[in-house]
Amino acid sequence: MINLLEVEGLGVRFAGLDALKDVSLNLAPGQILAVIGPNGAGKTTLFNAISGYVRPSTGQVRLKGHDVAGASPHEIARHGIRRTFQNGGLFPALTVLENVLTGLHAQTGGNFLDVLLGRRRALESEREMIARARKLLSLMQMEKMADMRAADLSGGQQRIVEIVRTVASDPPILLLDEPAVGLSPLARDQMMEIIHRMAGEKGVGILLIEHAVELVMAGADRILVMAAGQRIAEGTPQEIREDRAVLEAYLGHA
Repeated sequence: MINLLEVEGLGVRFAGLDALKDVSLNLAPGQILAVIGPNGAGKTTLFNAISGYVRPSTGQVRLKGHDVAGASPHEIARHGIRRTFQNGGLFPALTVLENVLTGLHAQTGGNFLDVLLGRRRALESEREMIARARKLLSLMQMEKMADMRAADLSGGQQRIVEIVRTVASDPPILLLDEPAVGLSPLARDQMMEIIHRMAGEKGVGILLIEHAVELVMAGADRILVMAAGQRIAEGTPQEIREDRAVLEAYLGHA
């Protein structure tokens, strides 16, 4: 089976300093790979280099066999990768429903002229997209907020909407940057349920950064541990629990 994502020897230098050094990983269809490590470990820089927001200094990034290292975020997104950001990225003036629909725009049938003239296939496609967006919001118990402006939501609610928007287009590869930040325990459980459904039922490869170690241990297939811009360990949750280097570098004891 061809890996969805292959990262080999990835390095990023800022002003002569190594933010990432020789990081490698593979992500298979249906796999949940978590990236953990202390603050400053290079986790978000790794995401930025994979998704095109930072140009790698060394190494390769292959999406479904295509080398995209150094490509623009738009070009990389065309290969099917989607991601969230630590600080969110909603359109505050749009409603919750409208924000989710922006994640489905590429799948809308018809062209601009169809939409402009109100042609049947464009209208039917729009109705289908709205129904799909409302169903996703319902799964996260956000359907009652569909017509609220994103700016009027709490930080945790905005986080849920961003995740719903990101998964709406059924991407083959999904990068989630601290998805549990600001969520209640119930919302975290609902979020992980959707993540597992996407991985298990749809074969989506999911790479996630998360500081909630208990969430990672319970929900990830494999865990990659980083410190000072380098990979120090990778394995199953049980293997990571017992890894001496992880205990010393991440958990603070051996």
